[in-house]
Amino acid sequence: MRILLWCKTDRQTDRQTDVLDWNFAKRVLDDYVGQKGIKHIRFFGDGEPTLEFELIKKIHAYAKTINPNIIAEIQTNGVFNETIAKWLGQNMDYIFVSVDLLPKDHDKYRVTKSGEPSSPFVLKTLAVLHSMKDKKAKVGIRATITKYNIDNQKQAIDYYHDNFGIKIFWCDPKFSAVYDPADKKIVRIDLMHFAKSFMDAQAHAWKRDIFYESIFTANFDMKTNKACRACLPMPHVTTDGYLSACEIVPYGTKAGKMDPMIYAHYDEKADKIIYDQEKMRALQNRTLCQMPPECQACIAREHCAGFCLGETLNDNDCFYIIKPDVCRAVQYLYAEIGNLYPQKFPHGFPHQHP
Repeated sequence: MRILLWCKTDRQTDRQTDVLDWNFAKRVLDDYVGQKGIKHIRFFGDGEPTLEFELIKKIHAYAKTINPNIIAEIQTNGVFNETIAKWLGQNMDYIFVSVDLLPKDHDKYRVTKSGEPSSPFVLKTLAVLHSMKDKKAKVGIRATITKYNIDNQKQAIDYYHDNFGIKIFWCDPKFSAVYDPADKKIVRIDLMHFAKSFMDAQAHAWKRDIFYESIFTANFDMKTNKACRACLPMPHVTTDGYLSACEIVPYGTKAGKMDPMIYAHYDEKADKIIYDQEKMRALQNRTLCQMPPECQACIAREHCAGFCLGETLNDNDCFYIIKPDVCRAVQYLYAEIGNLYPQKFPHGFPHQHP
C-alpha cells in the first residue's frame, strides 16, 4: 500500500496555504515509512504537484533515507520543462501522465492556464521521457473517458505505444464531480457503453502486451473483502493538515458530506498526528460482508466488494448504498472477462493503480 502526498492545490484553505507543509510530510513519512514499513509513496495534487518541484525532491530524498528501496510515483499533467521531466524519469519508479487519449480529445477539457491546448506540452514531455537512456521510471497514461474519446481507445493505445513506448494505461469514466454530483462541465457517459468499449480496447491492448485497466477491474486480479485502500485506511496527506482516506477528498477543512473520509489531523505544536478512532473503525468496517444483499448475491462480489468508497459516498452520502449503473458495468465485465485474469495476472497486477 502507499502514502499519497498532495503537494499542491488550486484553492485556498482555512490554513491559508495551498502547499503541503514539510513538517507534516516528514511526520507522515516517519510514522508510516519508518514505523509501519510502507514501501510506496505517490505525489499527487488537486493542482499540479510539479509546481512544488523542490518540495517533491525534498520529500523524495527524505523518504530514501528511511527506506532506500522506497517506490516513488507521481501523477502529473505533464506540462513542465525538460529539466523536471528528466529528474522525474531518473528518480521516480512510475510516472502517470493525465492524457485523455488522442490530442484532439484531450484538448477539449485540458488546457493551460492561458487557455492554450495542453497536448503539445504533454507530447513534448512524453517524447523527452521516451528518449532518455538513463530512465528509471515506467511511464503510463491515466485517461478520463468522455463522450469525445470513448470510441477512440484502440487508436490511442496504438498512438502512444508506437510513438512513445507507453505500455501502461489506466482509463476511468467520468464520474460525478466531488461535492457537486449535478456538475455538467464534463458530461457523464453511459457506463455500459464504457464497459463494452473498454473491454474491446483491453483485448486489443493485451494482444500487444500492453497493460490496460480501469477502476472497474481494479480487483479482478485477486479476491478481496475490501474495495480499496480507503478501507484500511491508508494516508492521503492534504495541504491543509489532514489525513484523508481517499484521493478524491483532498481537503480536511470544510469537507462537507465527504467528511467521513477525513480520519486524522496534524498537531503542529506537538508534531503529532491525532487520529479519530471512530472514523477509522467506520472505514475499516466497510467490508463485503457489511454490504447490502445485492452485493452478497453478485457474481463479482469478491472482485468488487462494494466499489469505491469515495465515489459511493459522493453520490449517495453513505458508504453502503450501491450504485446500480456501476454494478451493471462491473457485473458485465466480470462475466465476460473475469475468468481471464488468473492466467493473465497469476501474481496480481504488475503495475500500480494510479
